Amino acid sequence: MDASESDIFIQKYASDFIADFDRSLDPFLRKPNGRLRQRVRFRETARLISKVLEHFQELPQLLDPHLPKWLPVLADAYLESLQERRKSKTLSTRSQLLLPLTGAICRIIYTFCKVRGEKVIVRFLNVETKYLELLLQAIEDSEEEIEPNATTESANAWTWHERYVVLTWLSQLFFAPFDLATISSGDTDEFDQPALIGFQWPKQVPRITLRVIPLATRYLASAGKERDGAKALLVRLAMRKDMQELGVLSALVQWALSTLTSVQGREAMSPYYFIGSLSFLAGVLRAAENTSTMDQHLSSIFYAVQAIPAEDDEVCTVINGSALARKMMIKVTRSIISIVLRKSRQSMSDTEMIETTIGYLLERLADNDTPVRLAASKALSIITLKLDPDMASQVIEAVIESLNRNVLWIKNKSDPKAPPTRDLAAVDPLEWHGLMLTLSHLLYRRSPPPEDLSNIIHALLIGLSFEKRGVSGGSIGTNVRDASCFGIWALARRYTTKELLRVEPQSILVAKGHDPAASILQVIATELVVTGSLDPAGNIRRGASAALQELIGRHPDTIEQGISVVQVVDYHSVALRARAIDEVALQATRLSPHYGNALLEATLGWRGIGDMDAGSRRVAAASFGTLTVELTRTCSSNPLDYLSRQVESVLARIQSLQVRQVEERHGLLLSLGAVLDVIPRFINGDRPLSEQAGQLPIPQVINGVKTILRETKDTKFRKVELLTEANSTLVISILPILILSLSDYEKQFPDIKELIRPGGTVVDESDSGISPRLLQFTDAMREQQPDLFDDLLKIMEICLGDWLDRSETEVIKSSSEASLLLLLLSKPSTRAEIMREWCDKVRQSITPQKKHGDGYFHALTRSHRILAHLKSNASAGFEQISIPKTLAARWAKDRQIETHVAIMQSITGRTILRDESTEFIDLIIEGLENYTTNARGDIGSHVRLEAIKATKTLWQTKEDNQELITQLLPHILRLAAEKLDRVRAEAQSTLAVILTESESAVFKELSSSSKEYFTSLLTLRDSSHLITSKATSSLASEICTSSLLAGLVTSADTGNEDLVIATRAALASFCETSDKNLGQVCDSLVQNLKSYAGVDRVLVPTLEVVSFLFHVGILNITPDSQLINPKQLCLLVQKAAYKTGNVRKLEACIKVYGALAAATTADVVRGEARRRLGALLLHPWPRVRSLVVDELWNLDLDLSGQGQEKNLLLLGVDWGRADKAQVKGIVAELGLV
Repeated sequence: MDASESDIFIQKYASDFIADFDRSLDPFLRKPNGRLRQRVRFRETARLISKVLEHFQELPQLLDPHLPKWLPVLADAYLESLQERRKSKTLSTRSQLLLPLTGAICRIIYTFCKVRGEKVIVRFLNVETKYLELLLQAIEDSEEEIEPNATTESANAWTWHERYVVLTWLSQLFFAPFDLATISSGDTDEFDQPALIGFQWPKQVPRITLRVIPLATRYLASAGKERDGAKALLVRLAMRKDMQELGVLSALVQWALSTLTSVQGREAMSPYYFIGSLSFLAGVLRAAENTSTMDQHLSSIFYAVQAIPAEDDEVCTVINGSALARKMMIKVTRSIISIVLRKSRQSMSDTEMIETTIGYLLERLADNDTPVRLAASKALSIITLKLDPDMASQVIEAVIESLNRNVLWIKNKSDPKAPPTRDLAAVDPLEWHGLMLTLSHLLYRRSPPPEDLSNIIHALLIGLSFEKRGVSGGSIGTNVRDASCFGIWALARRYTTKELLRVEPQSILVAKGHDPAASILQVIATELVVTGSLDPAGNIRRGASAALQELIGRHPDTIEQGISVVQVVDYHSVALRARAIDEVALQATRLSPHYGNALLEATLGWRGIGDMDAGSRRVAAASFGTLTVELTRTCSSNPLDYLSRQVESVLARIQSLQVRQVEERHGLLLSLGAVLDVIPRFINGDRPLSEQAGQLPIPQVINGVKTILRETKDTKFRKVELLTEANSTLVISILPILILSLSDYEKQFPDIKELIRPGGTVVDESDSGISPRLLQFTDAMREQQPDLFDDLLKIMEICLGDWLDRSETEVIKSSSEASLLLLLLSKPSTRAEIMREWCDKVRQSITPQKKHGDGYFHALTRSHRILAHLKSNASAGFEQISIPKTLAARWAKDRQIETHVAIMQSITGRTILRDESTEFIDLIIEGLENYTTNARGDIGSHVRLEAIKATKTLWQTKEDNQELITQLLPHILRLAAEKLDRVRAEAQSTLAVILTESESAVFKELSSSSKEYFTSLLTLRDSSHLITSKATSSLASEICTSSLLAGLVTSADTGNEDLVIATRAALASFCETSDKNLGQVCDSLVQNLKSYAGVDRVLVPTLEVVSFLFHVGILNITPDSQLINPKQLCLLVQKAAYKTGNVRKLEACIKVYGALAAATTADVVRGEARRRLGALLLHPWPRVRSLVVDELWNLDLDLSGQGQEKNLLLLGVDWGRADKAQVKGIVAELGLV
């Protein structure tokens, strides 16, 4: 999983966003004349929030310099808007697109609170006491019952954003330094005290208090964000000195406690009702922690809250069922104990409360909900910090003891000297998360004494690599590792270097796998490097990077290559997992083998080859190979000996796997292949080959591969495609081992060392000479050893049939390469049999029972070079084998889209396409013309896409073949302009291959949906834009124009809205450039009407584009114009509309008829077009008749001086229900016969 790189994005574009908001704020609030707006656009409000402010959530401090400028402006505008009170009571029809200015301002202020924090933002709001009454009155007015008018309510009612902001603002205004009685309107005895269930009003309460308490308690039970504002307001009011003296604080506390008890007859309350009460209690206790204000209430609140988990009545059940309520209970308890511990002497009841709370918090560390565990761990650390040292040490010991519980250490039976491995199967990951968080918070507050650091570091290092899988296979250990990163960061920050270096690494079991001479700081740094490079979670990798930076920065000169390590395991470098595994791990290995060895070992664990994601396992296996190379170069022993140990280690791990461990098997097989691929790098050309081969476990590897293949064949595994990929990759990688096994024949074959290459480079088509040389060597060796590799080849051939029968993308490449290796190593007589069998498989008729995988297509095309070599040497049995003919036969016989796609994919990028281009040109053209559609849609686009890629392969290699350009360019031009985005994009990159270098660079930068792109396409009809060596004069621009417009009209008619606009704008601009361009376009459109007479896919869009050109005035029929033959056009339109059931086609024909009927010249054509419209008025479908009427209304029907009256005939008739006789009469009166 990759971490978000939005912080990099915001660093790059922060200045642009800030400038945008700064520039937009004043026009957003005020009109050009300076007056405040009543309403603003909802779209503009959403843009400022989502497109500007929310980007700063990763780095909110970037806003700090601008908050003093923006927030007072927003606050003043809001207050001014309230004072003017100009909310509209009657709304316009566009009101759903508009938002009251007050609501929009509050949305923006709330976004600032969300991004930067409420406590920071409220400091910039206006705190003049004169606005307290204004804001309070505004929120009270919003609560008044509105008339049952839905429209008015939706426009004027406050949203939760506005209530939250005003309540929070009011809480800030209650910091006023004088009594509320002095700013309340009216005397205290003039007003009735509002009824509030469970609340007893004190005497002489100011008017403003009478208004605020009911308001705040109402929103205190809200499920939304306004609950936080109401809590802040109520706490601020209760903690005022004048309110305490009047007894308001005591009354509110008693009210909150009354809400937590069951009362018979009271209706059921939602959990938020109790969450609000608890949050108020937590707030006042938190505010009174350094005072004695709440001392008299501590006992009653504590026992009321502690009774909730033990009771099973209705109220307690609701509270216990809410994670947020349990979190608030913990906050209340924490604040009570903090106040108790502030006392100089505690009573027995105080001690009992402390012990009860510690026990309760330790239980809550295993809560099922993360917010509760977070609150419990933080509370426990705060309380522990204030305890006596003896009692604090007992809490720490309890936490560490809980972490060690159920952790099993298993010794390696095969290697007693190896460090034991831990088994965490029995531990509770939720409890571990809470315990690790507690430990981290304790370290952050430096609660544990330095003497206890050994056990703490041991727990942190275990947590750093903690992982458990859920029932579904998902990870449930991420939060434990996250907490461990925080703990190590706090450890490095709070303890000195001297204190940490006192910890002996030998006392920590986890550190026994590291260098015995390494200090504990080095061990921690190494574990952080491993986590930062390999952990699956992006936030954990970044957390480890931050902890590593803190560790090295706080404790300089104690960690090997410290500064360089920080630069390599950088916060941004580890964001992408593939980059972290591949690049970061390799760079860290180059710094020191200490890091490399730990990374190599961890790669073979759950963070590497044991990862649940197949792509991550592939990257980890490749990284295992690169790390092995780097460590081999730096090892003190012989490189081949080191490689031998790694190979044997991986083989041993594979042999110890269980059948269910498919993911681990997949990763280990790929890792073994990666190690085998690096062996050729360390073969010394100056030493005898047999001596070097003797240092490698060649027999063990060959026998191990045989065992692996037999086990794969005989055992039923899940996820067979993964093992197929891994096994075929391993078979390819074993090639250098097979060659090394023949090292005794070095004197007879001096060139054998040149054949010792990674298997992937041998089967790759980039080196044309290696395959024939290996073929000759194998045949020569068989004269010495007739049964050369027969056992291995036999099991390979059996497995290969199953491998090639699969069609997964990741399997096809490796299985087809393995088939090529089988051909190279087989007996000469067997090669012909194998290839004939493949050809028969591909050629045969396909039925559901006989269906084979796509791997056979790729196996055939990859074997082309071997077949050509064998044919050139007149080898027996290959004369009748023709790969192009076999594929062509299958193409013609099997019309399945999937088959055509597979055939195209098998030849794309292959040597056979370059060598046999004339054999495949017809298949490619047919693929470029595939427009098959079914219930899934345009499935032929898959074939077209692959055919475009095949064309690109041809054009990249056949630079001087003018015939290929002539045959394929019109098709590519058409596809480069069609409506499907992915097809256009691929055709664009293909066209760029045959353009001149300067034009190609510009053409590639264009968006395939822009007007400029389509304008460029229209200029590419001329072959002068092509590379000189590829230009051909035989390619007529008329053909290219017709083909291009056949694709362009689909984009101009049936594409998305933006595409239609861009295409039509480009076409109109091109036609207006010159009469020559317009003439070519007109000729091509008419030609396409003929060529695609029965193809509605092109015919209908062509008619629409013709009507568009008429409509915008580009195409005009005048006596002097020879651009288009109107009579011919009318005839073609008539043919298109004849007996068609396509309504869209009829609609397009009607539009063209209308354009022709409106022509001021060509009376014959105009009359014929009007007659055709009259005939279509008699069409049986009402929709068609309505379309004709719409077109007739735009015509000048004044044929006899009574045009106005004749136009009126079109009115007053229900054209959907009019009978035929009535319609005929109207047609006659209109002169349309």
